[in-house]
Amino acid sequence: MTQGAGWAARPHAPRTGRLSVEDWARAGLDLLMTEGRAAVKISRLCAEFGVTKGSFYWHFADFDALMAAIATLYFSQEMDAARGLVSMEQMPPDVRLETMSAMLVESRAWEGEAAIREWARADETVAAAVGDLDQRILRVVHDAFVELGFSERDARIRAGVLVYAGIGFVYGRSALPIPSVDEIHDVLALLMRRDRREE
Repeated sequence: MTQGAGWAARPHAPRTGRLSVEDWARAGLDLLMTEGRAAVKISRLCAEFGVTKGSFYWHFADFDALMAAIATLYFSQEMDAARGLVSMEQMPPDVRLETMSAMLVESRAWEGEAAIREWARADETVAAAVGDLDQRILRVVHDAFVELGFSERDARIRAGVLVYAGIGFVYGRSALPIPSVDEIHDVLALLMRRDRREE
């Protein structure tokens, strides 16, 4: 549940004009999100940009420096906007929950989400950033339930269910049935339902 729509496509090669660090990072991120970490190679990026490796090493000391730039971009405020977190925080709480729940059945970004989390298993810095992002998403969902009138404890439980479902969906969607939009809405309706002891 950490993804929204819309990652900027990498430029098509050949390209005129001088490349920037951000150009390389965006191209690398696009490969990471669409094909996985193994697809991010210096030779692949150079071919797509139509440049030599000398251009790459003008901007980066090595491959690890490129991956650090990709991580910085992925966890930037700009990417928060692409995920929709910025706009979601301004939505009414019920609309916010509907929007975030609907993201569970969007297929466009799940491969990239899995790639980022797999990368985090081998990189403590990326793992920490993923954890921070998960915490922010949990807070956004939690606050929505609080705004709907749930107690702190009940809001925390309900937010946990949704966020853990999203993380689990990243790893299980290839083997388990994918829920429909209606089924996701039914789950959300259950979580938003108040029993008598809460009233």
